[in-house]
Amino acid sequence: MKLNWGRRRVREEEDRVENVKFPKRAKREEEEKKEEEGEIGEMSPLVSIIVPVHNAMPYLEETFESVLRQTYKNLEVSVWNDASSDGSKEALIRWEKIFMEKKIKFVSSGVEENPLGAGAARNRCVKQSTGSYLCILDADDVCQPTRVEKQLEMAKKHKNAIVGSGFTRVPEDSTTFYTDWCNSLTEKQIYLQQYRELTIIQPTWFFHRRVYERIGGYVEHESKILDLRPDQKKPEMTPSDLYFFHRHLDFGGKLIRIDEPLVIYRYVSGSVCSRISRRQLLRARLGPFERRVLRNWKQFTIWGAGRDGKNFYNDLTDESRDKIVAFCDIDEKKIKRGYHDSRRRKQVPVVHFSEAKPPIVICVAMGRSGGALEKNIASLGLKEGVDYWHFI
Repeated sequence: MKLNWGRRRVREEEDRVENVKFPKRAKREEEEKKEEEGEIGEMSPLVSIIVPVHNAMPYLEETFESVLRQTYKNLEVSVWNDASSDGSKEALIRWEKIFMEKKIKFVSSGVEENPLGAGAARNRCVKQSTGSYLCILDADDVCQPTRVEKQLEMAKKHKNAIVGSGFTRVPEDSTTFYTDWCNSLTEKQIYLQQYRELTIIQPTWFFHRRVYERIGGYVEHESKILDLRPDQKKPEMTPSDLYFFHRHLDFGGKLIRIDEPLVIYRYVSGSVCSRISRRQLLRARLGPFERRVLRNWKQFTIWGAGRDGKNFYNDLTDESRDKIVAFCDIDEKKIKRGYHDSRRRKQVPVVHFSEAKPPIVICVAMGRSGGALEKNIASLGLKEGVDYWHFI
């Protein structure tokens, strides 16, 4: 008994010293322990449905009806009306009464003029919400009845993850290439192809509030967090979902997708996301790619001496650009001509892809060449995520 008591005293003293040395770690672990204990006792945690609204009047009824049909019932709806001018404000007043009758908390705020933008609107929704878990829902999309139930079950097991799902696109003939690609990704490809596009689309996101708070929320238009060089202007529109996604990965966050299509994802012509240029999206992905991949390479090759490959080259930092040994391509004219970097007064060689030296950044779109690109890559016997990464 004395021996056990003595060991306990030694262990207590070791813990005390550890806490003195690393007070922040000790505090974080204590908070996480309390949170875990609290959720074990809470079998049905509150889930906040996050709904930013901007001129979504034609779709609100279908969207909110899908929330009412959820099999999981401990919900609250948090809405931010971002300066709508189409009658959405009046519709939200009516829907607040409907949700109150169903005994579902409905919190609605907003601005009358000067919309804040999608990222800022979501931040306002989250700030006024109280749920332990957050379910992202665009005002023109629809949840399948079991969405919250199934994603909550997964998120409880993986509190450090963005939990997404498969989706159905409407109209059916809109963005078919992206829809098929995104829904067909394997568990490994969700990570391996993260720099091409969002491998889990934001309208399907579901996560613990801790994920949001650790990142600090969505990037807003005025934010200084954007990955821009001094010579690059701040974009008119900010891909806040893309920045959130990659900051989540920067913090060691996980990605999980339930394959079942739990969301009907609507394509709306002229929407905010459609006004973000291809070049802006490239730049938003480039910062994380340089931080997590290129900084570990001593040299590399760019596959594709066309528009995307050149844009990739020109938007790199000088440090990354100095590591490039060549472009590679199949076009004999490009190979013969090479690429002249006029800003740095430097000629960069273009070689045939069979002579490319790994590691390689592939800046040619997959699925657009009748399988030729994929066949050429396979012929080199390279391993994705080690010898090459897809960027386009």
